[in-house]
Amino acid sequence: MKSFIIILFSFFSINIIAQSDEAKSKILLVKEKLENVPPYSCDIKVKIDVSFIKIKERIGKMVFKNPEEIDYKIKGFAFLPKNEMGATTTDLFNSEFIAISLGYEDENEIIKVIPMDINSEIVTGQFWINSRNLISEMVLITKDKGSYAAKLIYGGEKFDLPSNIKITFDVKNQKMPALLTGDLESYSEEIPELNKVSKGNISIDYFNHQFD
Repeated sequence: MKSFIIILFSFFSINIIAQSDEAKSKILLVKEKLENVPPYSCDIKVKIDVSFIKIKERIGKMVFKNPEEIDYKIKGFAFLPKNEMGATTTDLFNSEFIAISLGYEDENEIIKVIPMDINSEIVTGQFWINSRNLISEMVLITKDKGSYAAKLIYGGEKFDLPSNIKITFDVKNQKMPALLTGDLESYSEEIPELNKVSKGNISIDYFNHQFD
């Protein structure tokens, strides 16, 4: 009986290691796709939905040099996802990490990524990867900046770039995350209950791409 338990444990250990290696290889394929995107610029349309903030839809431009150098130009409004979803994800993939497959959902493989660096800002990331090795959805949990989720829609752009990204983040005590700064039109008089966490949403459309 003891021998059977040892054999069974060994089988599951080998299976988990193999599964982890396959999941990590898939994440590295995603990373390679991101790194192969050449510099480009495009127009963007930004919609923000936060209960206590009124802000008009904004039109601007995004300049992409690489995954760690992204510049958003929106008049009267500083929008900094490069400091959160963009560069944070790149940092995660560039560092040592463990990747574990959690199975499939709607033809997307769900892979959990855990950084090996105990000082990493990211605690864990979870990615839904489609058959084209593109991220269709992701959730990042950080130490100090809350959690962020994003859903990506692809519309046939070159280099498999998304045509829309919808980001969801936590809002607490009327404090906007580091993701957003700038000239907000106004705050609502209906102040959320103290310590109550609500959800904010940002929807970004990308169009008129110009590649260098």
